[in-house]
Amino acid sequence: MNITQMEYLVEIVQSNFNITVASQKLYVSQSAISQFVKSFEDNYEVDLFVRRKGKIVALTPSGQKIYQSALMVLDEYYKLENTLKDESSQQKGTIKIGMHPTILRLFFTKFIPRFIMDNPDAYIEIVEAGTLELREMLIDQTIHAAILAEPAALRSEDFEEYQLMRTEIVAFMDPNHPLSKKRLIKWSDLNDYPFATYNEKDKVYHLVNEKLESKKAKENLLFTSASWDYMIESVVDNKHISILPTIYFRQFISRVEHIGVVEKRFEDPISYIPVLARPKKKVYAPVESFVFDSILENFHFDDHTLKYDFLEDL
Repeated sequence: MNITQMEYLVEIVQSNFNITVASQKLYVSQSAISQFVKSFEDNYEVDLFVRRKGKIVALTPSGQKIYQSALMVLDEYYKLENTLKDESSQQKGTIKIGMHPTILRLFFTKFIPRFIMDNPDAYIEIVEAGTLELREMLIDQTIHAAILAEPAALRSEDFEEYQLMRTEIVAFMDPNHPLSKKRLIKWSDLNDYPFATYNEKDKVYHLVNEKLESKKAKENLLFTSASWDYMIESVVDNKHISILPTIYFRQFISRVEHIGVVEKRFEDPISYIPVLARPKKKVYAPVESFVFDSILENFHFDDHTLKYDFLEDL
């Protein structure tokens, strides 16, 4: 008995055994329904209906059992259909996500191409900018979500945030730099050496300045840039230092070693914790939820612990 036959049977019963009414509701001919009844009873050698003067008027005991079973099967079938439709719809559409170019390069090189190939109807548009710029875009709702840095200073009643990793701001320098021999460096050590960091459009710039002020250290800023790669490579064979978030996770150690620089922690480090943020809504577009949840899964293990935890890796 297939789904169509079950639908015929159920509709006959729900139409009070009126073949004409059932055929109209099913958009089929009366002969199609009559043929179903005859062929089913002949093939399975079971009477579905009680007949009076050639007309069906009720279900037989066997027919009642088959009818109840058909109701349950159709209910599960319709649930499955709805699930398939929901899954299909949530993977269609476009979502705009803002992130710093460094985050994009280091953590999304494989994720985004694979995601789009696996879900061709769900398109991710990446907006690259500093974290402070992205915060304003998120507030203005010109993007759906953004990767920011704690504290993002978003109203908790209006936005939700999820940690993606735990890291801290460190100093990158040439292997022959005088400070490279120290296990940990002090912020006051920067008094004697110029440094580079992200520009004013990024949270790191302000976190570093606040730390220097609190330590009464000299603000010996040499230059700013939006390019992590450039600032890292610029310290090779130079005396200046680049102050940036660490990428010294196990999977990225080779990157730093390949460039030929060393990374030193501060005695009193600045925490740098990227978060995935979005406005709170009563209802999200299916594609928003699908992409948002997929990104969170990319940064967390099955037990919801972080995949990238600098403090855990120490």
